[in-house]
Amino acid sequence: MQRILLILLALAALPNLIIANGSLNHPQIKWRFETGAPIRGTVSVSNGKLYFGNSAGTLYCLDKLSAKEIWRFQTAGAIVSQPLLVGGKAIFQARDNKVYAVDALSGKLLWSFQMETPVPHTWGWDYYDASPVAHGSNVLIGSGDNNLYALNLRSGKLAWKFSMADKIRATPLVSGSKVYVPDFNGFLYVVNATIGEEEGKYETEGVSYYNKVYGWDRTSLISRPAMKDNQVVFGARDGGLYSIDAVSLEKKWRFTYGSSWVGSSPTIDGNTVYVGWSDALAVSAVDMTSGKELWKYDGGSYFYSTPVVDEKHVYIGSFAGLVYAFEKTTGRVVWKYQTQGAVMSSPILDDGTLYVGSDDGSLYAFEEGEERVLAVYYPELKAQKEMVSSEKILPYLEPLGYARLDTTTLTMFMKDRIADKKQSSIVFAHQYIPRAVVGKEAEGSLLNQYMAAGGRVVWLGYFPNYWVTNKDFNIVASNTQYSTDLLNINFDVNMDFGVYYAKATEEGLKWGVPKSFESLGSSISGDQGIIPLAVNEHGRVAAFWKPLGSMNGGYISFCSWHYMPIRQSDLETIRKLAEHGL
Repeated sequence: MQRILLILLALAALPNLIIANGSLNHPQIKWRFETGAPIRGTVSVSNGKLYFGNSAGTLYCLDKLSAKEIWRFQTAGAIVSQPLLVGGKAIFQARDNKVYAVDALSGKLLWSFQMETPVPHTWGWDYYDASPVAHGSNVLIGSGDNNLYALNLRSGKLAWKFSMADKIRATPLVSGSKVYVPDFNGFLYVVNATIGEEEGKYETEGVSYYNKVYGWDRTSLISRPAMKDNQVVFGARDGGLYSIDAVSLEKKWRFTYGSSWVGSSPTIDGNTVYVGWSDALAVSAVDMTSGKELWKYDGGSYFYSTPVVDEKHVYIGSFAGLVYAFEKTTGRVVWKYQTQGAVMSSPILDDGTLYVGSDDGSLYAFEEGEERVLAVYYPELKAQKEMVSSEKILPYLEPLGYARLDTTTLTMFMKDRIADKKQSSIVFAHQYIPRAVVGKEAEGSLLNQYMAAGGRVVWLGYFPNYWVTNKDFNIVASNTQYSTDLLNINFDVNMDFGVYYAKATEEGLKWGVPKSFESLGSSISGDQGIIPLAVNEHGRVAAFWKPLGSMNGGYISFCSWHYMPIRQSDLETIRKLAEHGL
């Protein structure tokens, strides 16, 4: 299985916080299960099995260790909430307006309940359904038809329903005999969970706003409430993060970044509330007592995923497909990882494994791995623009945790990795390796010592140091023999000049090489200890890996852009090659 970085933490039976012991500091992929449609709900875990749905309306049950599919159940609507696991059943709603209960072992339908027709929402951004919650012998679930339903867990028969002024998308919060239910009309209702009668409601500022005047929704509540010490915290599209007394419903404080929606549900840890924001493009920590900001991170994207925490970190996903880990006390970015789709689901941690869905259609399982160090070599440019593979590589990789190396720090980086043996990759965005690294004689160079110690080099251009430059880095000659000596590969000067169609090998697909792409004419035929990752239409090697030292170290050669500017997909492939297996 391909290995990549990523992590998050926690939500168990419901999409809210569970604090786990320890931290995942160096996560790597354990397995990846592809469903073919976005996964926006949260996974539920029970008895060694995972339960989750996707936007194609399929509920899956997997073995949590192997990702082997045990069963699947098909509905006629997207599943964008978290299943409730109770009494041997998996209970969930789909956007075909039905609530389903299936046998948790077999996936056999036990009962279904037909809800009423959903009320249209003029202002869009209607991404989630409410997840069911249990209370006594009933399951409580909010609907897009403005009703909170209480259904008998055993039979699915209606026990009672409570009608509100607008649809319910936030998952209710049950506390004792009360259930706190936000709706799209801007009210947080308190309903008796046993008989379905209203006991009170809190009116947010958004109730008095006029959406048609503003031109967007400033009323709806989509945030599941969180509670601690009789204090209920929830977010609103009026731009406020609210804290109210659970009994009197009196406001304690309201925190805001102006008109930005509170896109995620809040998570409470100790005396701190962590939450993601929509138009503020931020994640923040707020003091539970005072309602004052403790820290804020400007992420440049919407955050709808619910933050989750462990002993050290806060984790959250963004619409840009990034998963972040923040230091809880300071908001410092510990690491971040770029997925292939928006991360709108809220992850869960179970027995040291992190499960998270993505809009790329995959469920990922991550486990703790070894520490790795990533870098990109891009020295200060002088007159050598022709020596740069692409000026877009550095700004793509640097925000993802890749340290920028110049001539001096490149040498230090390699020596440090030789000494500490940490897994590492260096992406060479510049097509010239300084003499301090390769020396006058290629054999025994620092570069080879680095790779032999387990370091990885990702090369994105012509032969390494094939071109001979003057002091201003202008090309004055070529030296094929140096490249041959450096890597012990017999480069063919009489190569297939031009750009040709190339196809990934089976091994290349595992590394993340595109199924097909345009490649430069190949310089090697495919022997000399290399592992082909792609082969062109002439049968020549278009991309390859040459292992050196440990199985993770060695030299990778790849380039899929030539006459056209580098594309996002090219950048993503570079990253996959740099991080595969680390």
